[in-house]
Amino acid sequence: MHAMMHKVLIVGHADGDGHLISEQVRRNLSLIDSFDVSVVVDPLRTQGHKSWLKLDAIYEIKEADYVFFVDLMFGPQSYVEEANALVKFAEAFPEKHFFLIDHHPIPLARLAPAANLRVMYRREVSECVLGPRSGMMVVAALCEHQTEEVADIKTPIHDALAVGMIRAAAHGGPLAGEKLLALLRADKWDALFQLGTDDAQYHYLPRGRRPSNRPQSDTLRNLDETATYLLAHHGATNSQNDQRRRTAMAYDVDVGQQQLSYESGHRTLLRNTSRSPKDLGVIITLLEVAALSLTTEAGATFSLDQLIGEARKFAREGVELDERDIKIVLKKRTFLEKIGNEFRLR
Repeated sequence: MHAMMHKVLIVGHADGDGHLISEQVRRNLSLIDSFDVSVVVDPLRTQGHKSWLKLDAIYEIKEADYVFFVDLMFGPQSYVEEANALVKFAEAFPEKHFFLIDHHPIPLARLAPAANLRVMYRREVSECVLGPRSGMMVVAALCEHQTEEVADIKTPIHDALAVGMIRAAAHGGPLAGEKLLALLRADKWDALFQLGTDDAQYHYLPRGRRPSNRPQSDTLRNLDETATYLLAHHGATNSQNDQRRRTAMAYDVDVGQQQLSYESGHRTLLRNTSRSPKDLGVIITLLEVAALSLTTEAGATFSLDQLIGEARKFAREGVELDERDIKIVLKKRTFLEKIGNEFRLR
């Protein structure tokens, strides 16, 4: 029996960390068999906080059952108008479920009237995600200059990748949006690392924009060609070139395969981890989505039975959730805190 498919849309900010957070959330939600996940990151439609006033332009929302807004901030001077616009938009689609995750302060009270909107504020960029965190989230934090937050786990490779991501995501350049998402999905970390170590004379970015009258480096042109190929061939890559890349590349560059671990209360990056569609990553992602869904207001608590029931609603028949497995995961929970006999989203 096939699982009932849910159409899931991730809408992310078109900057360096926004692309990375969107891709991390996509990878995690895609572990759930019943989720058909797509992503919109667009330098025109999701560039800044004014996106909240132009949600109709994100036409992909109409086809989605669940919509996840990630890294889309509210303007400090314009948040009232923007929050009202989001509430009005969400209320126009009462059958859809909207989720909002951001590392900027969120106007919680202004968003509360939308019964089908759930909101999560996480100050640390490296934690601004649902499900497992990989080395991508370390790079995302560095893109936002949250160096101190990841100082205990970052390496010079993460630093170079952050520079590469900022250069790749620069507005006015050839990569921001669909092309950069394709590169991330294909784990083109070596090429992004090369962009990060490229000659700075080719990457003068006033206010984060790439001037149209300045020459492009060979590295940027090659990335553009690779992204164009990936999109034209639905993610397929040249196997010979891929093999050469794997043998020539230092493994540590592949940050998508580095998993953040929280053993003994200390964060570490584990190398060479693999994930099965039925493994821990699925359980963590489902539980965190379920916890957010149950957070009907700031500080809301819920029981273990409610959490499991909500997770099973999202999983449907696509994933068999064993209560014993869930209890093991919750013993080392990082996204929940225990309040008496109940839980609360951190």
